[in-house]
Amino acid sequence: MKKSSIKVFVLGAEGVNWSIDKDRAHTIRFLELGGFTVTSNIFAADLILCVWHKALLLPKFIWLKWVKRWIKKPIVTVISNDISSYPDVLEKIIGYADRIIVPSERTHRFLQKYNVPQYKIPFFVDPQIFHELKESKEALCRKMGIDHERLKGKFVIGSFQRDSLGADLTKPKWQKGPELLVDILDKLPKEKVVLLLAGPRRHYILNECKKRNIETVFYGDMSPIDAGKDDILENNQSLEKINQLYNLSDLYIVSSKSEGGPKAILESALTKTPIFSTPVGFAEDFLSKELIFNNCDQAVKKIKKFMENPKHYEAPLKQAHQCVRDDMKAESMTERYASVVITSLKK
Repeated sequence: MKKSSIKVFVLGAEGVNWSIDKDRAHTIRFLELGGFTVTSNIFAADLILCVWHKALLLPKFIWLKWVKRWIKKPIVTVISNDISSYPDVLEKIIGYADRIIVPSERTHRFLQKYNVPQYKIPFFVDPQIFHELKESKEALCRKMGIDHERLKGKFVIGSFQRDSLGADLTKPKWQKGPELLVDILDKLPKEKVVLLLAGPRRHYILNECKKRNIETVFYGDMSPIDAGKDDILENNQSLEKINQLYNLSDLYIVSSKSEGGPKAILESALTKTPIFSTPVGFAEDFLSKELIFNNCDQAVKKIKKFMENPKHYEAPLKQAHQCVRDDMKAESMTERYASVVITSLKK
């Protein structure tokens, strides 16, 4: 695309290669594909784009108030969580942001009562990384060092989202709803099902599954978990590994109570991994009602039906895959971000 003279300062990062850091990298990529210059000099920038709304409220960015008041550069921020759960935070964010990017129709509807221009752009998951693999499960297990005998003949349910609190690893992260996931697993035929876990801070769910005799296979280093220590560095798996884990799963379950995404919905669809989800974040933007559940009993009923007859859900799963494929095209994302920049700079 033709190079523009417009410069954008991108704000927000976690620094440990988590979701926000990937969002930042993707945002910069699409801005540059759109012909804009991403600058590290905020004074040279025409626009400030924050990829993580909470960053605006961090003490180290208090200087943004001065930037907004005196330099009058437009600030656009991404609402990266379910902001309806944090109305007090939203009021503060609106004090900074001139425009807001939302990932879902749910968040868009919630923000309509506030007088802030919005753009709807879902989080991006790269189809070049998340895709269906042609290797057998046995071959994937061999490549990853997983004992295939523990998965052989079992219905493998995947879960790769952290669900324990960083401050107290024995407590569930309420937004992720791990209690619901455990309740669902507890009501499924235990001799037929195995839970495939990965990612850091899975302490809570591992302990609960052990209490209820739910078979689990954890991909990662169990030593910090056994010691009750934070494993945020040891078990933060690469995207390539997570893609392989999706391809080992017969089903993925999202049991969250509050989400901006979650990206697991996009990742599952791109890898053609069947998925059932609560109606959080952008779940209803991509999944039909056949793939949505509201409580434990609904989930168990749907999963048992899927285990008995997978073809029953073939059409809605194919539709979800196509819907996500269409939305995750780089050209589409580039056009959306270009629209954000151009319209935000119009007087």
